[in-house]
Amino acid sequence: MLIDIFMRPGTSNMKLLVVAVVLACLSLAACSSKTDQQPGGIVVASSPPVPTATPPAEISPPTDATTEAEPQDAAGYFALGDSLYQRDQDEAAIEAYRKALELDSDYAEAYLKLGLTYLALGKKDESEEAYKKAVKTYEKLARKNSKDAAALFHLAEAYAKTREYQKAIETFRRANKLKEPDSYALYEIGMAYNRLARYQEAVKSFQQAIEIDPNDFRSQEALDCAKSDYSRQKARVEAEKKKLEGQRKTSNSNNANANSNTKTNSKTNDNSNSTGGE
Repeated sequence: MLIDIFMRPGTSNMKLLVVAVVLACLSLAACSSKTDQQPGGIVVASSPPVPTATPPAEISPPTDATTEAEPQDAAGYFALGDSLYQRDQDEAAIEAYRKALELDSDYAEAYLKLGLTYLALGKKDESEEAYKKAVKTYEKLARKNSKDAAALFHLAEAYAKTREYQKAIETFRRANKLKEPDSYALYEIGMAYNRLARYQEAVKSFQQAIEIDPNDFRSQEALDCAKSDYSRQKARVEAEKKKLEGQRKTSNSNNANANSNTKTNSKTNDNSNSTGGE
């Protein structure tokens, strides 16, 4: 055998044997990696994996998140205006509200929101005009249906915007009688009383609002301010009363002195006349 020949003493081929063994091991390792052992000792070469085709991903058309659907009626343009106003796009909101009013000239709430948006842009004259139109339109709706709590509520808001505070108070109260009282209406009533400097009544309204909603922090803050304003007002009234009382006393004293002087002069004249007659 070849191995015996290489293993004989004195042979110079020992190194060749080592090399041959290493090569044989490497060859066996390579074959085992490329074949599969099947039952019965049959060796079958393994097939390379066949790549599977991946279906192409469905591609969606690009969309523009800022694109608004074109409204079809006045309500649609009003909703668009609200959406734009909430995103601080006031100029575009105004255009949407105006378009709603072109389609429906009696859209009272559109006038109200238009006035609010003009005011946000500092356009006071345009805002005032829109609020006045809101008042007229809501008054018309209220005349048609005096039981429409929503129309009355918005009319009261419009009165407040046009600084007709007494009308606002009365109309808010009418609206509250037609539905469950809520803290927002009572807050608005309190603010109207505040602007009329009727702070004691404002305090009561804010207190009622907080009774309905203890978490109404806006009413709580307004209540604190109204109490402070009422205290200052009361102090001014008391000071004015004292001032008037002092003026009255001074006036009475002056009148008394004048009367006393008149009597004294009268007696002197009488005495003079009596002496002259003698």
